[in-house]
Amino acid sequence: MSHNQNKYKIILLGESSVGKSSILNRLTHDSFSDINVSTISEFYTNKEMIVKGKKMNLQIWDTAGEERYRSIVKNYFIGCTAAILVYDITNKNTFNTLKDFWYNEIIKFNPNISMYK
Repeated sequence: MSHNQNKYKIILLGESSVGKSSILNRLTHDSFSDINVSTISEFYTNKEMIVKGKKMNLQIWDTAGEERYRSIVKNYFIGCTAAILVYDITNKNTFNTLKDFWYNEIIKFNPNISMYK
């Protein structure tokens, strides 16, 4: 998905069970479930938003955080305009994996992606 015409592709990255699907569910359906179901491979949804009076079309990708899916996730960096890195504040290892693995993957496969530190 290109950056043209207010269309944006966003990818959620992080370890399994850190809340990526919950964030996506809250954003797109304004709901929350405490039932944890692992994402298999990937899932995406579209969300239309009005920001500063302009319509934005978001394609938001929820990726599987399990290590066995890491090799295919890099394919979803293609065409991404932004990445959201998600971690569990009660599990320091999930943060360490962001900085030790996911950040480097983003730089390697899509160095032009928007990141805010």
